[in-house]
Amino acid sequence: MVPEINTKIQRILKKLPAKPGVYKMLDKEGMVLYVGKAKDLKKRVSSYFRDVAKLTVRISKMISKVEDISYITVDSELEALILELNLIKELQPKYNVMLKDDKDFCYVKVFVSEDFPRVKVVRRVEKDDERYFGPKTSTKKVYKTLEVLKSLLPFRDCDLGIKYISDNGPGSNIEVYKKTIKYPCLQYHINTCIAPCTGACTKDSYRFIINKVCKFLEGDSSEILSMLKNDMEIAVRERKFEDAAKIRDKLNAINGILERQKISGVSEANQDIVGFYLGVGKVFLNLFVVREGRLIDSENFTLEVPDVSEGDVPEVIESFLRDYYEKCSFKPDSVLLPFELEEQTFIKVIAPKRGEKSKLVEMSNKNAENFYKQMLVRWEADKAYDPAKSLVDLGERLSVSRKIKRIEGYDISHFSGDFTVGAMVVFSAGEPANGDYRHFKMKSVKGVDDYASLREVLDRRLKYIFTPTIDGMIIRKGLKKDEPIIKEMLDREGLNASAMMMKDFVIIETKKKIVGCGRLVHFKDKDVIASLFVDESMRGKGLGHTLLQALTEKSKAKRVYIGCDPKNAGFYEKFGFRSIREVPVFVTVSCKFLEYFVYEKKFDKSFSAEPDLIVIDGGKGQLGALVPIFNKFKVKVPVVSVDKSGMKIFRLKNGKVEDLDIKSDSQVFYLLQRVTDEAHRFSNKLREELQIKFLTK
Repeated sequence: MVPEINTKIQRILKKLPAKPGVYKMLDKEGMVLYVGKAKDLKKRVSSYFRDVAKLTVRISKMISKVEDISYITVDSELEALILELNLIKELQPKYNVMLKDDKDFCYVKVFVSEDFPRVKVVRRVEKDDERYFGPKTSTKKVYKTLEVLKSLLPFRDCDLGIKYISDNGPGSNIEVYKKTIKYPCLQYHINTCIAPCTGACTKDSYRFIINKVCKFLEGDSSEILSMLKNDMEIAVRERKFEDAAKIRDKLNAINGILERQKISGVSEANQDIVGFYLGVGKVFLNLFVVREGRLIDSENFTLEVPDVSEGDVPEVIESFLRDYYEKCSFKPDSVLLPFELEEQTFIKVIAPKRGEKSKLVEMSNKNAENFYKQMLVRWEADKAYDPAKSLVDLGERLSVSRKIKRIEGYDISHFSGDFTVGAMVVFSAGEPANGDYRHFKMKSVKGVDDYASLREVLDRRLKYIFTPTIDGMIIRKGLKKDEPIIKEMLDREGLNASAMMMKDFVIIETKKKIVGCGRLVHFKDKDVIASLFVDESMRGKGLGHTLLQALTEKSKAKRVYIGCDPKNAGFYEKFGFRSIREVPVFVTVSCKFLEYFVYEKKFDKSFSAEPDLIVIDGGKGQLGALVPIFNKFKVKVPVVSVDKSGMKIFRLKNGKVEDLDIKSDSQVFYLLQRVTDEAHRFSNKLREELQIKFLTK
């Protein structure tokens, strides 16, 4: 029987990604007991601890010794298989069945050094000048694909030795010096070989065919796949379904051999690949070890770097590499990094921008992020992290009476002032609630201004649950007695005061004086906001957005429109309106000077939920900059911030920022760090996506 699963393993299983990869089962000494591959890491690894009765005696005994689990994610099941085999050979885990040779793999070999190159399937890569494509895991698929290729590109796969003497066109002089078969053979007669053995083709015309074969094996299959798909469509239209099925099988075979993999190649390069993930006060590194062209190991490192930002990462990694390779017994030929280094005297650095090497760096970056997530799980287990107790302790430290259930964390990310985005992450019952996460693209802030960006994000978020107010303010519907006053105000401001129906108005009143108004004009199932006005003495206090909030809530239409002077566009965009190109057809009176906007009413479950705590990623400055926003909405929810070093915590109390004394080794401190780490990660994710989209468009 397998003993009860310990808390650490339970947490690891819960956090495993549902992605292809390789997992390592470790004992209490950190020794690797078992290496396995998975199409879905979460399902596969969890099955060991769920389906106990189905385990063999050997695996059951192994599971009883497991104290930790680590994993490496890849992009396909094929890559997982190849990496698994590489790691088993390198680590030789006790509970794995060892493979004695490489019969699982095959390669396509093109004898490019020959005058009329052959194409063969081989089991291993030799140290010669020929071209190899692979490794491939299905020999059957490889032969099937080459069969299809030969029907389209008639190359030779025999062992005849054919030497070129002169090239004066077809029938030119050639010498067949290794006569292993009678020639020309059957393949010539069924049009699957162009028969260079007979001099039926020139050297250049045959080389043209071989170049197309190599191009296909490199992954450029568009031309051949297009030909086959076209043939299949013709067969279907002509109701030749058996022929169509055969062509479909050919397509499947080709797609199988073309599955790209980065784990093992045919070069004999000795390289290390380094990826990183930026945490709060920490940089997490992943290092892939490639020897003789095979990825054989993966190591992870945590670097403590107070106040670290993305701009510091090249210097941090350069320092790490210098120290690492001074101690390393074997130095690789080169290191692949996400960026260039200024200093390269101690080792050759390559920063690939595209191709397979670039994909390896990207995969290393993903695994650095996975390492960060694994470290969180281990910290939880080592500290016996109890989310429920952490929330109770946090409530006591903040002296709040209400139970803390929902925590919202906020962060800003940008790249030198460009691609600025904000992020809201949510923790429910002390754990991430990913479905409630939200992103914000800046609408009113340009350039580098973290304070203004945070203000915009919180302003846009808080309007869903709090109404901006000032002391003594009343929001009410219009009454008949208000009509003369409203008409006078609108006429004075040059605003539309025609066909007024007071029941369609929303009015803001302070000290029995009307200081703002707005109304809805109905067009069947659509509404237009009109006559929006705030008294000059009350402007700049958020009353305009208060009116918009009240009017959009009052409207029963799904879309609410408004026309405005283009110079005021930012005011409406910040609220959530978006510009539309054409004046709505139902607007009977249009003005060429107006720009029209639409607000689409959507119920957002996350935005509709009120937080019990707001956490800001930043120090005193960021928290202080948000005081006007929290005052504007009369926010009573406790607000704290964790500075960029990840070591200091502040709180907002009575409009002032003060230190919050929480021990750095406590579960409360860890919980707040997790929230800001996650906000930081989530904001960086969108910013990186925007950068990639911009660079590749």
